[in-house]
Amino acid sequence: MKTKLLNRVFTPACFLLATLCSFGQVGINTTTPEGILDVSSNTHGIVLPRVALSATNISAPVVNPQGGSLAIGTVIYNTNETSTGSNDVYKGIYVWNGSEWYNKFTKKQVYMVTQTSMMRPKSSDGYVNVPGLASQNFTAKYTGTYRIEVSMNFGGGYVTNNGPTIDILTHEGNFRFTFDGTNYITPAKTYCTILGTRYYAIWEQFTKVIYVDLVAGQSYNFRLQFDALAAPYFDNSGNSGNGRGYIGIPDHAPCSVEFTYIGE
Repeated sequence: MKTKLLNRVFTPACFLLATLCSFGQVGINTTTPEGILDVSSNTHGIVLPRVALSATNISAPVVNPQGGSLAIGTVIYNTNETSTGSNDVYKGIYVWNGSEWYNKFTKKQVYMVTQTSMMRPKSSDGYVNVPGLASQNFTAKYTGTYRIEVSMNFGGGYVTNNGPTIDILTHEGNFRFTFDGTNYITPAKTYCTILGTRYYAIWEQFTKVIYVDLVAGQSYNFRLQFDALAAPYFDNSGNSGNGRGYIGIPDHAPCSVEFTYIGE
C-alpha cells in the first residue's frame, strides 16, 4: 500500500519537474507564461532592489551572489544622489553594463524664461534690461553640459518722412546676454521703409546658442539686455516717440532664454 502511494505522488512530481526543466518558463498569477518570466497583475508592480549607489563607475554595494564580477544586465533602483561633478548618480533605474551603471531613462531638464512686456529703448540709453529677463537665476539639476538658446526679436521704428522719396534704412543695435559673468554679444539689424506709407517694426529674429558645463545644485545668474545704436534717419534720431525701435512682443514674438540638459 505504501509503495503504491509513493508511486502516485512521485510520478506526477517527476512529470511536473520534467516540464519545468524542459520549458523553463515561470508564471506568476498566470498559468500560461509567455516568456522566461511572466508576471501578471492589474493592480501591482514589480519592486526592484533599492540600493544607494555612490558613483556610476562603482558596482558596490551590489554584488554577484555567486562571487566574481557583477553580472552584466543587473538591474536596481538607485535611491541616492551625488553632485561631485564626476560619475554622479541620480534617483532612478540603473543597469550594469560591465563597467558602469547606466541610467535606463534619460535625465531631462528643460527651463525657459520669456519676456514679460514690450520694450522700446532709446538710442541714448545704452544697455537696457529686457523685461522679465533681468537678474534671473537658473539652478542646474544635473552635472554636465547644458544647451542655452537665446531667442531675440527686434523691429525698427519710423523712418523720417522726407516726402515721396523711397527710403529703405536699417535700425541697428546689440543684444547682450550675460551668463555667469560672461557676456555674449549678438548684433541686430532690421529694415524700415517709407513709400507713402511707413513700414516699421518689421521683425527680425536672432538666435544665440551656447554650450556650458554646469554643476548640479549650483545657481547661475543670467540676463538679456539691448543697446540701440544711433539712428539719425529715424524720427527724433530714435530717442523718442515713433523713432524708437521695438524689442519683442510677449504674446507674439517674445525674447526668451531656454536651458536644456544634453548630458555628461
